[in-house]
Amino acid sequence: MKVLIIEDDLKLAQMLKTALKKEGFSADYVTDGEQGERRIELHYSDYDLVILDLMLPGKEGDQICKGVREKGISIPILVLTAKSSVDNKISLLDLGADDYMVKPFSLKELFARVRALSRRPEKSLPKEIKVADLVLAPSTKKVSRAGKEIKLTLTEFKLLEYLLAHSGEVVTRDQILNNLWDFDFDSFSNIIDVHVKNLRRKVDQKYQKKLLETVRGVGYRIKVETA
Repeated sequence: MKVLIIEDDLKLAQMLKTALKKEGFSADYVTDGEQGERRIELHYSDYDLVILDLMLPGKEGDQICKGVREKGISIPILVLTAKSSVDNKISLLDLGADDYMVKPFSLKELFARVRALSRRPEKSLPKEIKVADLVLAPSTKKVSRAGKEIKLTLTEFKLLEYLLAHSGEVVTRDQILNNLWDFDFDSFSNIIDVHVKNLRRKVDQKYQKKLLETVRGVGYRIKVETA
């Protein structure tokens, strides 16, 4: 899951990014309202959620929320506000916010709100994703093959989950970078190759049937049997 943070308090933005990444989310931040609105408009398909502060330079959060919704962009928006009045909360929801949190807030509650907003019906998580004898359970973060559990790092799990969600399709490096890493990540880095190599060693090496395929010059694919 990838989160865009729009927050002008640099220390808070950096803290939120670090905290979210420790919870397994990928996160970017911008500190200006107009820049944040442009990022949403141009790259909303790369993000699963926006954490939006109300008081921003350039353009305030309520204006961003209203403008994004008027353009038909339905990405979930969690608003951070210092105002706790009922009228203010109602106004935020009327503008198109999906949820709000009043500052100061606890990170534990923030994570719960983020997880709740990510469970949209059209993207609800299946109990398990299975290809051949490889099984991944999104809710428990467990992976097994031929009934034997495979221990993966969080990044390896996220990569495998993304590949399995697109089983049979060739997934490009850019798609992987856009969905699993930060917006400003060095696209020339070999980090994807390293993680794929480690993932292949854990998922494929001990088994006769190889599932993780490299499509030279394009990307990677989880092979599925066709009738």
